[in-house]
Amino acid sequence: MSRARFALIGLGLGIVLVGCQNVGIGSSGGPVGLPGLFGSMTQLATGGGRSVEVDEPEEIELGRAVTTSVGSRYKLLRDESLTRYVALVGNAVAVQSERPDLRYYFAVLDTDEVNAFAAPGGYVFITRGTLAVMRDEATLAGVLGHEVGHIALHHYNATIKKEKETALKKGFLTTVGHIGLGFVPGPGGATASVFGSPALNLIADGIATVDLRGFSRDEEEEADRVGFRYAARAGYDPAGLRDFLKAVQDAGKQAAKSGFFTKFVSTHPGSADRLKEQETQLRTAPAGGRRAAARFQQAIAAQPPTR
Repeated sequence: MSRARFALIGLGLGIVLVGCQNVGIGSSGGPVGLPGLFGSMTQLATGGGRSVEVDEPEEIELGRAVTTSVGSRYKLLRDESLTRYVALVGNAVAVQSERPDLRYYFAVLDTDEVNAFAAPGGYVFITRGTLAVMRDEATLAGVLGHEVGHIALHHYNATIKKEKETALKKGFLTTVGHIGLGFVPGPGGATASVFGSPALNLIADGIATVDLRGFSRDEEEEADRVGFRYAARAGYDPAGLRDFLKAVQDAGKQAAKSGFFTKFVSTHPGSADRLKEQETQLRTAPAGGRRAAARFQQAIAAQPPTR
């Protein structure tokens, strides 16, 4: 079995699909695993010209491929209950975004590293170490809202276009080219992958590298602003993201813990200024909003503490 196929099957076991329509906290959620056949080819150009534009079906297709690259670098936490809980909270904020009809996929990565990131097409990842820093559901909603913001605001489009141009220059894409990646049901309802184009792997690896490296400071601040708004609209105390940034800042000062937070700081630049901006937003935000601390603690109670 190829490494790419093995990684994707692993992701299929650890990612929860939750559509934004008619699903909220308290719902049973969607099935575990990636969707079935989703449309395996996207035409990049017709006639005599070439195109590097990004449409939604292609974004989703590339996002699925990026999860394969992520799966080769991180281990998925195989906890269906926790993953479903994270997905339901994420869905509650995602439905408040500029892209409420997009299906979102959520996964928990089994690492003490403190980080969270998203991939094109609705894929959101959060680490076990990040959950350990949090104390309530409002904080989780704020962090997931931030990551949904990157997707809703199309922060990946420039990177996708750049990687497609690179593939064109290398001759992977022709005048009429296709990105081919089909998903078919595997044994026991898992998903297997059929990789039909080296271009897809090349583009996806490039996107994953940029994704794990982080966005620009301006994009991080923009995602903060909309994530704050999504959480508030969903009924959460919008101070959750502020609380998380403050916890990262405080814990990072402790020599014994600073290493866990290095990745987050490097991939989410400008934390100090972002924290100040959150304080500014809170001064004009409506009072109230749920924290749901007991429900959050119950959901993560079975998880081992960070080392």
